[in-house]
Amino acid sequence: MLRPIRVRLSLVFVLFLLLVVGVGLFGIDRLSNFHSVSAQISGRWLQSNRILGDLNNYISDYRAFEADALIATSRSDLRAAEGQIDRLDGVIREVEARYGKIEHDPAELALYEQFMTQWAAYRQLVGRVVALAHQKDTTEAVALYRGDSRRAFEQANGTLGVLTQRNVAGAAEATEREADAYREARQLIAGAILVSGFLVIAAVAYLVRAVSKPMAVLVDRMHSITDNVPHVDIPGAGRRDEIGEIARAVVRFRDNTIELERSKAALAAQTTKLQDTLENERRLAVLQRNFVSMASHEFRTPLNVIDGHAQRLARMKEPPSAEAIAERCGRIRVAVQRMISLIDHLLDSSQWLDGGRLATLQGVDFSLTLLLHEVCEMHRESSPNAAIEEVIDPGVEEVFHGDAKLLFQAFSNLIGNAIKYSPAYAPVTVRVSGDAHAVSVAVTDRGMGIPDKDLGHIFERFVRGGNVAGTAGAGVGLYLVKLAVDLHRGEVSVTSKDGQGSCFVVRMPRCPAP
Repeated sequence: MLRPIRVRLSLVFVLFLLLVVGVGLFGIDRLSNFHSVSAQISGRWLQSNRILGDLNNYISDYRAFEADALIATSRSDLRAAEGQIDRLDGVIREVEARYGKIEHDPAELALYEQFMTQWAAYRQLVGRVVALAHQKDTTEAVALYRGDSRRAFEQANGTLGVLTQRNVAGAAEATEREADAYREARQLIAGAILVSGFLVIAAVAYLVRAVSKPMAVLVDRMHSITDNVPHVDIPGAGRRDEIGEIARAVVRFRDNTIELERSKAALAAQTTKLQDTLENERRLAVLQRNFVSMASHEFRTPLNVIDGHAQRLARMKEPPSAEAIAERCGRIRVAVQRMISLIDHLLDSSQWLDGGRLATLQGVDFSLTLLLHEVCEMHRESSPNAAIEEVIDPGVEEVFHGDAKLLFQAFSNLIGNAIKYSPAYAPVTVRVSGDAHAVSVAVTDRGMGIPDKDLGHIFERFVRGGNVAGTAGAGVGLYLVKLAVDLHRGEVSVTSKDGQGSCFVVRMPRCPAP
């Protein structure tokens, strides 16, 4: 019956309730005892001391008014003193009645009765003194005041003093009893609280050991399972209470999680495969669209040249001379070579992008300045509005070892981009510099430039500047440039300002590692 946690928790809560009620009742009992002692002090001893103090003051005033009656020089003074004596008689009787209503022990009552008897005797003598004062018998009145009346007053006053001292001593004893009761109540209540505290600590320790700690362990295991660490041990599955039920549920959750992770892994593999296939198809579709766009754009110029010369030959009325035919045939061949170069460029780009020609470098010795000149001449012929300036710094060695065709394609991309993204007749500068260890080629234009946000990604595949949306392109030219430069163990960098132009710098060692 005690196995279920709810039963044990109910028992612990009942224990807490009983402790609270028990400590409360015990504290109330101790406070009641303390209150009774305090009430005795305030209800008996303090009132008694106050009343006895008033009596001491009033009987002293009574003696003084007796003397006033004795020394009165006129009837009015005598009547005034007699009125004060009568008033004090009423006040003293009222005070005596108040004192009689308070509970006293027999010794106090005996002293009080003695005082009352002595005070009555003294009061009779005062009456005789006043009567003699009315009769003008001053000598006998003075003798009575100084004799019997004084002795009767001193007896009554002495008895009242003894009663007052006894009352003060009783009040002191009651105060000490009150202090003892307070200390006893405080110690007992503190002991009850201490015992209750130990019981509460024991109950809390039991709850922590039996409920809280196993729950915390299960929660930690749950977190481990949700953090993709499903192979964990689940304690408490054999318990026959709610903790055991929770542990068994966590075991089922762990097993389901493991199975779910397996299913997710299989789905993730299938999803990755589908994504790769979709990305492949998307890339091929983009390349096809760009191929059509670039082919229609780039082939138009050489075809126009071929068509123009063919029309001029057809319109000639006279047979052309051999020199004219040779000139026009040469221009037609240049246009055809341009188309062949474009076709090779597209084929090579496709192979490079697919990774077919990135493993090896076809290194030969060739003139880098002559290669750059050929690239510039090709672009001058295909773009009549281009203004290309070639600058060769002094001391540049002529021979360079590398893949001439690959570098031709790379520099053609750089110069072609500089022309394509610049206004007509805007200057494009190709500057060659270097020493015995490395060579640098800088291509500078005054075109639209590259936005700052795109500079860090401009050499990535299929990435184009955000300001070239209206210009045909595939976003692979600079990517191929970087691939070619990397194969030559070089580096390519760019500085640009949006709307002011760009400068691409290619720096390569003269003898790249194989």
